[in-house]
Amino acid sequence: MRCVISVSIVFAVRVSFLFGALMALLGAPAQADQLAFGSFRSPDNAANWARKLSATFGQTIGVVEIEVDARVLYRVTSAELGDEARLRMARRADSAGIRYWRLPRVAPEPQVTTQTAAVQAPEQATAPARNAIERQPAQLGAARLAPPSPIDAPLEKRPQGARAKPGQAKVEWDLGLQTRTFANSGVYGQDRVEGSFSVQMEYFRGWRDDSHSVTVTPFLRVDSADDERTHADLREAYYSRVGDSWDLHVGARRVFWGVTEFHHLIDIVNQTDLVENIDTEDKLGQPMVQLSMVRNWGVLDVFALAGFRERTFPGSDGRVRLPFDIEDHATYESGAKRRRMDAALRWSHYLGPFELGIHHFSGTSREPMLIPEVSAGGEVVLRPHYPVIDQSGIDAQAFYGDWAFKLEGLTRSGYGDRYAAANVGFERTLVGVFGSRADLGLVAEYMFDERGDEAVNTLFEHDIALGGRVALNDFADTKALIGVVFDTNHDDYFISLEASRRLGNSWLMSVEGRIFAGGEGLHHNTPPAELLRHDYKTAWLQEDDYLQLEFKKFL
Repeated sequence: MRCVISVSIVFAVRVSFLFGALMALLGAPAQADQLAFGSFRSPDNAANWARKLSATFGQTIGVVEIEVDARVLYRVTSAELGDEARLRMARRADSAGIRYWRLPRVAPEPQVTTQTAAVQAPEQATAPARNAIERQPAQLGAARLAPPSPIDAPLEKRPQGARAKPGQAKVEWDLGLQTRTFANSGVYGQDRVEGSFSVQMEYFRGWRDDSHSVTVTPFLRVDSADDERTHADLREAYYSRVGDSWDLHVGARRVFWGVTEFHHLIDIVNQTDLVENIDTEDKLGQPMVQLSMVRNWGVLDVFALAGFRERTFPGSDGRVRLPFDIEDHATYESGAKRRRMDAALRWSHYLGPFELGIHHFSGTSREPMLIPEVSAGGEVVLRPHYPVIDQSGIDAQAFYGDWAFKLEGLTRSGYGDRYAAANVGFERTLVGVFGSRADLGLVAEYMFDERGDEAVNTLFEHDIALGGRVALNDFADTKALIGVVFDTNHDDYFISLEASRRLGNSWLMSVEGRIFAGGEGLHHNTPPAELLRHDYKTAWLQEDDYLQLEFKKFL
């Protein structure tokens, strides 16, 4: 009993610590009752986008003519929405990867000059592609949302006058300053404070009314402690051709699949950039040819994935790292190694309150098996091995009032016998909680892998996640997600916080924190054989509780 009380006290103190960091972001809420989905130079492009959104949401989406710095733009917006209707539309936009921002009723657009005719939802809705926002990449003033991170705030980040004129290229810069503070010194002598600087450039050039375009997005991070975290990547570099009912993309892109919050089970197209974040939501660009065909019966995406990219791992001086060094030279089941051509197929559709996606992937797994070896110096090291897998899966959502029910499931071969895994959960949103304009979402999910403790490529074999999502609906678009994930077969658990708040028109402040507890601790002299046991699966995390603060400037 004394042990249970002690653990409960420690758990309460740690939750209070993260909750205090969350409250530091919160401000007074303001009313917001319209959603905006981008602004266009071309009225035809705006009308086409509004028509596709009307089909997606089953509601009228209109086009508003605005004047900015003596230039006329065409903004795509919803009508004024009540709390429940706004919540449903925002959920549908989030699940479809459609970027948006809120227009507060208390601060109406003074620049609106005329209201064009609303675009009505067609009698027979045509479901748009999940990445439909990328169909019109030259839109002005569009919010930026980084998918699968459910916590990033959409930003109308630059003054409208700073946008590119018709016929010119558009170049945008994101500059980030990040610091991580750890509760303890690293088991291997790592520092408690780690700082880094990041820069990302986004280049876009479109022609022929943006039916043809080129997008290039390089990324660089320089870290003060971890040489492996100091890295550069070409996140995206692709050509797009947009037709009336199809899209073609050729080059390196990022594609996200999935609907659940705490574990993205089916997301398989892109490789994880693990040195960026342990949450696996940061991805490396994947060379591909993607054809999206939009029909009345749904959207069919066909992928040819050219070449393979290995997963990144923190180095020996980094934090939130494995207890063994990772060998640089990986092994592959495929004789073609990195040159293997992979393939994927996904069909998705909207059926009233239901959203459904079915996919199949065949190729080299993005999740390596880590095989222990003894190096020439007598040290235990881990060598990544990438098997060839076949994965078939489903993702689905159903919306009923304030409730959202979610499912991700798969069956996969390549890690021994074929196995099945699934994430199921729900979210209940309390609109206008405590009489305010804020929304509070209560999230619960269960993660299951039939291999149990034999699952060598995941920590989520039989885990329960409970969390809360706060959206203040204020002008600064303050959002936060806090949750705890428990292992039902062992004592391991971790607490996670992700929150963000806009500062002015070109700054974003984000806070992220994680606490790992309940499992066997890691010691410098722990025998390697012990660390390979199932009950030591999270030992490498137990001393790496941290709080991360980041400021981003958009130019």
